[in-house]
Amino acid sequence: MYAENYKIFEAIIDKLREFDGAIIVEGPRDEISLRKLGVRAEIIKLSRLPLAEVALIASQYKEVMILTDLDRKGEELAKKLAMYLEGYGCKVDTETRRSLKMIAKKDIKGIEDLYNLYLRVSLRFWPPEEGI
Repeated sequence: MYAENYKIFEAIIDKLREFDGAIIVEGPRDEISLRKLGVRAEIIKLSRLPLAEVALIASQYKEVMILTDLDRKGEELAKKLAMYLEGYGCKVDTETRRSLKMIAKKDIKGIEDLYNLYLRVSLRFWPPEEGI
């Protein structure tokens, strides 16, 4: 990760920690990674459930963040989920995933790798230098 992206990455992690809705991830390792980061929001896993059912469950929350993996399959899942959720009138956050993809796609494959990336960049960029 480039030094100029570190502050953006920190802001994303803070946003995840403060999020007060439901976060949709692909599987249990994604949830573990987010919990290690200190995320307290409700986490809904896609594994073994049809997308329409996941969307129905998530529609009970005012805001839903979609954090599928950063690959092509994750992109397709995110688009379909967003369509379902918007149909239920949910406020859908796909921007966080998009931001992560922009700054970290070369460093991680999916959300399950987020915690390890956080540890690596925290050690690399801490203490923060002037201008970073």
